[in-house]
Amino acid sequence: MKFTFRILVLALGLWGASLGSGVAEEQTLRLATDPWPPYSIGFSGGKLQGGYALEVGTALSRHLNCDFKADLFPWRRVLLYMEKGNYDITFPVQYKPDRERFMVFSDVVLEDRVFVWLLKDRQDDLVNWQTIDDLKPYKFGIVSGYTYQAQMDEALEKRIIRSEQSFSAEPNFIKLIGKRFDAVLESESVVLSFFKKNPEWRQQIIHAPTVVAKDEFRIGISKKSTFAKMLPQINQVIQKMKDDGTINRITGQ
Repeated sequence: MKFTFRILVLALGLWGASLGSGVAEEQTLRLATDPWPPYSIGFSGGKLQGGYALEVGTALSRHLNCDFKADLFPWRRVLLYMEKGNYDITFPVQYKPDRERFMVFSDVVLEDRVFVWLLKDRQDDLVNWQTIDDLKPYKFGIVSGYTYQAQMDEALEKRIIRSEQSFSAEPNFIKLIGKRFDAVLESESVVLSFFKKNPEWRQQIIHAPTVVAKDEFRIGISKKSTFAKMLPQINQVIQKMKDDGTINRITGQ
């Protein structure tokens, strides 16, 4: 009788271990980001339909042996969901000290450059700007919740530079063409994706040669997510994706 009981306990223990392993394998990596081609393609409130974020997230989930889902929201809501732990990761995101309160950050996945974008037919010195003081006379379109690196962020927050916020990047360029802004701050790859969608913009819009900032895009992981403990493993996956050409393939380089 005792022998039979021990066999039953052993069997239940093995079944429990197997079940626990199955739950781990079936864990879903949940990504939240905002519509921002070419990084994230789709409509706010819907599923992520394409872009760098979908490919990076899919590749990461494959390496981590888990399911994957990705949704789009306005950027400020994305940050709120990361803080609450409603989603596990966001990409692309830049490191900021205040975000460290609720996220851990991966190594850099890829880089981009931010420029001042303006209409080609302007007749003033905006295209030749060099310092923050040079930008004081002008009004800029920016995206709510985005960071343009410390010096520019401070100038915008203190209203040294005048700006108007929108919830996504594309409306800023529509307003630029309508001459409601003097210029727009935006990442180079994002604007190039707009040029593909609206070829006529390429004839109307240029950027000043001075680089505003170099974006370093990372994966942000909610501290309330179980994936936060896997940061070293996630960084290993990122390095592997760089080494084997996956990142270059995703970005078309």
